[in-house]
Amino acid sequence: MTVTELNNEFDIHYNAIASQSAPGLDLYEKSVFLTKAQLELIKNYYNPKGNKYQTGFENSEKRRKDLEQLLKNFKSSSYFLNNNSIHEDSKFFIIPNDVFLITNESAIIKNEGCYLNDRLNIKPITQDELNIQRDNPFKKPNNKVAWRLDFSEINNYKVVEIISPYNLEYNMRYIKYPKPIILGDLTTLFPSDNLSIDGYNTIQECELNEEIQREIIDRAVELALRDYKPQNLQNVVQLDQRNE
Repeated sequence: MTVTELNNEFDIHYNAIASQSAPGLDLYEKSVFLTKAQLELIKNYYNPKGNKYQTGFENSEKRRKDLEQLLKNFKSSSYFLNNNSIHEDSKFFIIPNDVFLITNESAIIKNEGCYLNDRLNIKPITQDELNIQRDNPFKKPNNKVAWRLDFSEINNYKVVEIISPYNLEYNMRYIKYPKPIILGDLTTLFPSDNLSIDGYNTIQECELNEEIQREIIDRAVELALRDYKPQNLQNVVQLDQRNE
């Protein structure tokens, strides 16, 4: 769907639902709502509790197809150590900056010895869980599993912290952060405002397939009406919860 078609369909849905008192929206405002709706739908696809069918994106062929344009693979055997890490076996792997959600990951042992090339499962773990389990000999990382703390940033690099006593190659499949949806050239439309969305200020078409684009439009209209149309607090809270 072109940006013109996205814009026209947004207007049709918005005007059909909005009251006469609802203001018209410019291309920048509509772009903001469409971009926010896109992110919310991707999160809800990934999280089974965030969609009405209660299915994660791997549990539905439609969901896998909707997000296939955003799926990427990454692997690295290069890591660094950090004196400020919270575990003596922490290894930091620099990952691509466009990582949004990790969908699958594993590691391969690269030490010489009997475990060479063994594949490890990666278990995401919180810092609280780490503090509880770090002295439990039956729960520590071993030749079957490594721990991963949530990815973070070090020296402007996005990194994952993998905890394992072995030298590793880290493998990951992830959903990349999508480009924003921008319906018009913001530098031309608003020359004095220096407007941008996620660092972009030129026309950006939606990267996802056409079927999910119409879901994005529906969600964006909901968000616009929530912000511009008076309603009770309960409805606002319910709409926000769908982004969790």
